[in-house]
Amino acid sequence: MLNMIQQKRAILLQSYYKHLLYRSKAGPAIAIYPTQHNKTFHSSSSHPAAVRSIPARDNVPIFSSSTSSSILSLSQQTAQYSVLYEPLQPRIPACDNTGHLSIVDYFDPAYVPHKPAYIFNHAASGFAKPGRTVCITPEESVHYFSVQVGEDSYFKRYNALGVADGVGGWRNHSGANPALYSRKLMHYAYLEMEQLDLSSTPPASLYSRKIDPVEILQRSYDKSSQDAKHEGIVGSSTACVVVLGNDELKIANLGDCGLSIIRHNNFVFRTEEQQHSFNFPYQLGTGSFDSPQDAQQFTVKVEKGDIIILASDGLFDNLFDDDILDIVCEQVSPKLEGVLTTGPDFPEIDPQAISDALALRAKRVSEDNDNGSSPFQTRAMKEGMYYQGGKADDISVLVAIIKDVS
Repeated sequence: MLNMIQQKRAILLQSYYKHLLYRSKAGPAIAIYPTQHNKTFHSSSSHPAAVRSIPARDNVPIFSSSTSSSILSLSQQTAQYSVLYEPLQPRIPACDNTGHLSIVDYFDPAYVPHKPAYIFNHAASGFAKPGRTVCITPEESVHYFSVQVGEDSYFKRYNALGVADGVGGWRNHSGANPALYSRKLMHYAYLEMEQLDLSSTPPASLYSRKIDPVEILQRSYDKSSQDAKHEGIVGSSTACVVVLGNDELKIANLGDCGLSIIRHNNFVFRTEEQQHSFNFPYQLGTGSFDSPQDAQQFTVKVEKGDIIILASDGLFDNLFDDDILDIVCEQVSPKLEGVLTTGPDFPEIDPQAISDALALRAKRVSEDNDNGSSPFQTRAMKEGMYYQGGKADDISVLVAIIKDVS
């Protein structure tokens, strides 16, 4: 009776081990067998897993050696699953002979897949709308970490970019200063990122932090609103803030600023405008019910060599996406001739040349009332309005190339 129970038990265990497979995210399925097989099991992954053991019960046969049973011999089972074995890799310890079951431990921190650490190689260009006066003196300007272009403002760092467009509709209101409001908005966004740098330990964590751009925009908005109240500033602004962490680009966009990502001479991402109605974008500031929590939020996986274009509507109202892509390709293509586009030979692309070319082309279109077409003209005509040529506006263009930290 005891022999029959042991035999049935052995059959059940064989069936269990025969079908027990642990699938690795990085490689093929790995068969898990008792350590009595004296066989080392390997994944084809370049990141081999660690191995931990679970003791087997004492004096309990795992496989019956009875020739009368239908259980396969160890050599037969090994041959049956030999397709799952990979050549021995000395970095993986062999299973012992102490009656343990070997289980692949994919939660060992030493074998977590490595995420690339990227930063921005960035540049910026801009043109203020002709005839627009700036209500801030050079002496006052040195106290700001943001850069002003007419009523636009922007900041740029190794891991973050931001642009804000002061709403020009306030110009006819007494005491209004949308240019100063947009500048404060980007100034405080920059300071919030700086504060996070100071609080990050160890230094390596600078490139792997999970920072929410909406939170950055919210804190900046709160401080800008306090200044506006104390200083009597009237104005509002659209805004877009992007933060890079490892290989993820987090985006918070409120209003009609925009961001595009170009990879291998093609668009892989593009934000859309947020508008209450035509030419009435979402905005932060005086009299607006919009808040940073209303911003569009995106998380985009990026790769080395991706080209990030962040700009105010002065760019996107005057240049179609195809025009932008053509200009970028004109600047990038000579760099790629005869050079591999991946690996250590990746060409060094100049972001300043790209931002200069984009801003200059947008400026020419904005000043040409006889221009054949523009995105702003197309949208105006869809609203039943007659409009010809480009849109005169401040133009701010930031270009960043994704590169390794090293």
